[in-house]
Amino acid sequence: MDSDAAAPDGVVLDIDDTCDVVHGRQQLSLFNAHYDERCFLPIHVYDSATGRPVAIVLWPGKTPSGREVRAHLRRLVRRIRMRWPLTCITLRGDSHYARPEAMDFCEQNGVSYLFGLAGTRPLTAKVQDVADAVRTQRCALRERKHRLDSRSDVS
Repeated sequence: MDSDAAAPDGVVLDIDDTCDVVHGRQQLSLFNAHYDERCFLPIHVYDSATGRPVAIVLWPGKTPSGREVRAHLRRLVRRIRMRWPLTCITLRGDSHYARPEAMDFCEQNGVSYLFGLAGTRPLTAKVQDVADAVRTQRCALRERKHRLDSRSDVS
C-alpha cells in the first residue's frame, strides 16, 4: 500500500496456494495426497493489476478449512481497510477458497468475490444446457473466423 500514491477506487486480489515440497519432517509439513508429496502449502495473495505480492502466509501442507480461510481473509481485509477504507475489494480464488464461511464473510463485509467451484454431477447437470450452447456458439464463431481468414489468404 505504501507504493501507491493514493488509495485506488478498487483492487482485485488473487489468492492461491502453492506446493512447497520439503525433505525431512519439518514442523507443520504434511503429506498432501493431491501432490503426492510431503509439503507446505503457503497461501499467496497478489494484486491482479500489478502482479505485486500483497501477502504470503506459510501454511501446513493441507487445504485450509472454511474457518481458516475466513480468518485469513478477515486479517487481510482489516489491514487493507485500515489504510484504504473506501477502496472496493474483490477476491478471486479457486475452489479451495469457495467455502461458505469465506463467502459469508465477504458478503457481510462488502467484499466482492469470484471463486471457482469444483465440478460435481449435480452442478454439471444444472449447467449442461447452457454450457452446451456456449460450446456450440464458440465453435460456430471459430469456424466463421477460419472461413474469413481463408478468404483473405486467397486475395
